[in-house]
Amino acid sequence: MRNENGLTIDEDALRKLLTTADLITIGFTLFPERLLVDTRSNDQEGEFADMVEPVANVQERYLWLGKHRGSFGTPEGFAFFVWPHTVRGLIERDALAPLKGRLSPQGRQDLDVALATALELERAAMMEAVRGSDRWPAVWERPAA
Repeated sequence: MRNENGLTIDEDALRKLLTTADLITIGFTLFPERLLVDTRSNDQEGEFADMVEPVANVQERYLWLGKHRGSFGTPEGFAFFVWPHTVRGLIERDALAPLKGRLSPQGRQDLDVALATALELERAAMMEAVRGSDRWPAVWERPAA
């Protein structure tokens, strides 16, 4: 699989990760928020898929899980990776299909909503980069008004 920037993805490794990990966190290159998917469910809570704030390390993510998904213990399989392509490319390639296949209808709907949010975050970051900001300095100076 190739994308806009020419990086290849190990499709077999990605498929294995998406079919085995209980908790999957995906980072993106243009914005700090993460896509977090927790495939675990019980009588009190269903699966979880949403955009969440980044944390400094895995210990902080475990603390976050204890606060937000407290009815579950430590996940057996935890995975984090940065998707090197655009969110649009992730969606168009249906790269998360193996993960979606594991989710309930509500879990798939939540994942689709989270991906739509990620797409908007990416669009906003691209617009900010074009306009220039503290986070995305422009290579030119705008004249003072």
